[in-house]
Amino acid sequence: MSKNVALVLSSGGPRGFAYIGAIEELERRGYKITSVSGCSVGSLIGGVYAAGGLEDFKKWLYSLDNIKMLRLLDVSISRSYLVRGERLMAKIKSIVPEVNIEDMAIPYVAVAADLYTGEQVVFREGPLFDAIRASISIPSMFRPVKWRHRTLVDGGIVNTFPLDLVKRTPGDILVGFDVNDIDSSSINTFLEDRKTISESGKDITEEASEVLSSGKGLSLLDKVRMVGDIGERIIKERREKGAEEKRLLLHGRAAHLPISADDSYFSILDRCFSITNHVIAKLDAQVLPPDVLVKMPLDAYSSLTDYVKGEEIAEKGRALMAEALDRYESA
Repeated sequence: MSKNVALVLSSGGPRGFAYIGAIEELERRGYKITSVSGCSVGSLIGGVYAAGGLEDFKKWLYSLDNIKMLRLLDVSISRSYLVRGERLMAKIKSIVPEVNIEDMAIPYVAVAADLYTGEQVVFREGPLFDAIRASISIPSMFRPVKWRHRTLVDGGIVNTFPLDLVKRTPGDILVGFDVNDIDSSSINTFLEDRKTISESGKDITEEASEVLSSGKGLSLLDKVRMVGDIGERIIKERREKGAEEKRLLLHGRAAHLPISADDSYFSILDRCFSITNHVIAKLDAQVLPPDVLVKMPLDAYSSLTDYVKGEEIAEKGRALMAEALDRYESA
C-alpha cells in the first residue's frame, strides 16, 4: 500500500482548523504528504504546512482567545467589506516567514476567484501569503485583493474542493477533507443549538448585569472575560439539559422552518456561502472521487467565536481522519 498522499483541503472557515489534526494523524500513521492543494482556510493550513511552519502556527492558534482575536481584526468603514486583513496576515507572517511557493519542499496550490470574470485563479508560484490572502478573501468580510489586472476573492465560489489541482505522483493516494457536509443530523443539531443560544440570551443578560453593576473598579478586559465566562456556563448548562430531552425534529423538516428573528444579515450571508461551498464540494468529489474522503458537517463550527477553538477543532479533525483511514486500510 502506497504511503504517499496528495492532500486536498476545502474552504470552510474555522472548521478548517480540523486539518491540523488530520495532517498530524496522517504523519503519525506513516503517510507522507507529497503535495497539497487548498481553498480559503484550506489554502492557509495547507500553505503553512507546506512551508514547514505548522507547529509554530498551531501553538499561536491554540493560544487565541476572544480578546486576542478581536485585536487581529482591522475593521473598516468600507461599504463593501468589514475587515482589511492586513493585521491578520502580518501576524501570521511573523510566525511563518514569507516564502515563494515554487521554493517550498512540498508542491502547493491555492485557488482564488476573479470577482468580475468569475474565472478561477490558480497560484502555483509567487509569494505564499499573496496566494493565501487572495484565497481567504470571503466576499463582504475581507477586502478583495488587487492582483495584477484582477480583483480576487475567496476561491470557494468557483472551486471549493480543488481535487483537480493537486499535483499527483504515480501510485499516490488522493486524500480529501471537506468541511462543508450537510446531513439531517447536522441540521437538527444546528437548529437545536441555535434555539439553546437564543433562549440563553435573557439569562446571560440578567446575570451579567448583576455582576457588572457590583464590579466597580474592574478593568474593561476583566468585565469582558467575566461576561464571557457567564455566557459559556449558561449555554453549556442549557446544551446539557437539551441533550437529555427527546429530539422531535424530523428529516427534512428544517427546510420548511422560517428564518428566526435572531438570524442577522451576516449569519444569513455566511450560511448561503456555506451552502454554496457544500454544493460545489459535493460535485467536485463526484467528478474526481478521492481514495480517502473525510467530511465534517458545515454546522459543526460555524460562528465567529469558533475561531478561538482551534485545538478543539483540530482534535475533531484528527478523529475524523483516523476513522476514514481505518476504513481505507481495512478495505
